[in-house]
Amino acid sequence: MAPIAIELRKALEFYHGTLEDLARELIRLLGVNETDRRALEIVLLGDGKSTTPGMLAEQLGLTAAGATIMLNRLEKQGYIARSLHPTDRRRVIVVATDLAARRVQDLIAPLVDEGYRTMLSRYDHTELELIAGFLTRVSELQQSHRQRLRDMDPYPRP
Repeated sequence: MAPIAIELRKALEFYHGTLEDLARELIRLLGVNETDRRALEIVLLGDGKSTTPGMLAEQLGLTAAGATIMLNRLEKQGYIARSLHPTDRRRVIVVATDLAARRVQDLIAPLVDEGYRTMLSRYDHTELELIAGFLTRVSELQQSHRQRLRDMDPYPRP
């Protein structure tokens, strides 16, 4: 392997590890588990009108029953609310509560702001475009990898 490939691999492994560490701390502070944290992230980043239990189940690799149990937990904690779709009363939409938005904002906004300031002070516009493109491609690749793993059967238990 070329030295740059080794360096890139180490950098990506370090980056993934730091993301997992950050997620673990958010889980601790919010009092949720990893699946619930990811669901909150999806709901908070969504448009608030189209997030459904089925969509969450699909994105998180859960069954319909698993998604319902997860949503019950988040609703009990005051982090999400379920309501009927405004135009299709047969559908349920999931929205983050003000409590969830405020807590995540309090925790994440300072980190994001610091990250942007740091990146903007260290890299020029061309470098930032390259970094953004790289992160987009890596994320697309990760989605592809996730789907490949999701399509596989689990190893049998010993």
